[in-house]
Amino acid sequence: MPVVAYPSRVRPAPPALRLEVPDGWACPPPGDALVRVVGRGSAGDEVVVEVRHRVEAPDAVAGTVASSVATAAAGASGEVEEVFLVEIADREWTAHNVSRDDADGAVVEVHLVAVVGADDDAVSAVHVRGRVSGEGLDDDYDLLQQVLESVVVDGVDA
Repeated sequence: MPVVAYPSRVRPAPPALRLEVPDGWACPPPGDALVRVVGRGSAGDEVVVEVRHRVEAPDAVAGTVASSVATAAAGASGEVEEVFLVEIADREWTAHNVSRDDADGAVVEVHLVAVVGADDDAVSAVHVRGRVSGEGLDDDYDLLQQVLESVVVDGVDA
């Protein structure tokens, strides 16, 4: 009988990571994310950052993963902006901005994806999703960007 183990070559463990958040932000239980942080924006709406580890097929690249998560976030009525690259802490991230209207108003999400490991069996990637909404959306985007630009993935080289 075969033995299945975790971590393994086809299910690598998530990398260590860190990010800086403003004073007063909370770190509630993350659900299916590795990390979830929440702060209050300028008009009282939540600013949310979530970090997930993704294990993809061996031929996956950051661009296809980023496009996939952004398209899913946009849904049928949202808009996915053009892909862009950003360097954060000496690591290249592939990114998309997504805008849509929810029941509570306008929402903008930023999706960042970096491949942090790859071999013949699997690709290990980190997906960071930042979200702002509501009346203070424009002001809060700057705050969100500061938090996103602080993400550091430790001890791995893709």
